Amino acid sequence: MRFRIALLALSLLLPATIASAEERTPRIAVAYDIGFKGDGGFNDAVSAALALAKKRFNLVPPFVREVPTSGSAVDRLSKLRFLAKNGYTLIITVGSGYRETVRRVSMEYPETQFAPINDKTLGQLNISNIYFDEVDAAKLAGTIAAARSKSKVVAVIGGSDEVNSSFATAAKGAQVIKIPFTGDVTKLDTSLERADVVYSLWDRDAKVYETVINRTFKTFYIARNPDQYFAKLASHPRVIAVIEKQLNKPISQLVKLALEDRALIDLVDPDLGIYGRRYGLANGGITYKLKEGQPAVAKALKELKG
Repeated sequence: MRFRIALLALSLLLPATIASAEERTPRIAVAYDIGFKGDGGFNDAVSAALALAKKRFNLVPPFVREVPTSGSAVDRLSKLRFLAKNGYTLIITVGSGYRETVRRVSMEYPETQFAPINDKTLGQLNISNIYFDEVDAAKLAGTIAAARSKSKVVAVIGGSDEVNSSFATAAKGAQVIKIPFTGDVTKLDTSLERADVVYSLWDRDAKVYETVINRTFKTFYIARNPDQYFAKLASHPRVIAVIEKQLNKPISQLVKLALEDRALIDLVDPDLGIYGRRYGLANGGITYKLKEGQPAVAKALKELKG
């Protein structure tokens, strides 16, 4: 048993070329979500990060390829199979719509590395999950909310128990309203009560965002980008901050390792056997942008960093 464990550990450290009888030419592909480039969300963020990586590593076609999708399961499946079959050694996918497709194609092509962006659900060694720590993001949001609030009542919408707890712990001196949300805004305004700063994790549409910025009781909004493509710092005067998931580092690291015929396979979730890398406050994966003229917020964030 000890021999087997040692052998497995050694195999994870070795480049993929040793396990292959032939030298592979590294090729990188990105399969975008519906909307392709210009969506203002993850597609654009990944595209911009890839542009920097292409420049840094002198990548040109056919060694790098970008493909759109119509969004259908058949189209996603045919695109990923085409890329894997044609020798793309790293396939980056954007959007949860690829989840089942990646699970399936990654088993068909075990020598190909897949990298789902903003996910941590698939547990295979040839899947590098790029996960952004929502708990760290909530810590930032809670700090901002409490420092900005005048009513000392703040709210978090649509968060998990862990996210809500992180937000509440960081929102020192403020009452925290935790609101579950499934898409019905009918009672949302009432549920917010006297909360004057809101952090929402709902990103399927702009319902929550629009409800908050249009409240009669003046309420400010903390956005999440690129998830909430509809809420930027300049979108509305009531958007006071944006929690940002930075794609430049993950894409650059994925590309660099792929060119070396290696993979990004930190243990993200040991219980579920999820590999990839977690990006949070410590490694610059989670950052923020702040609207000017908020000295109390800036001070609180400085203390958080300290």
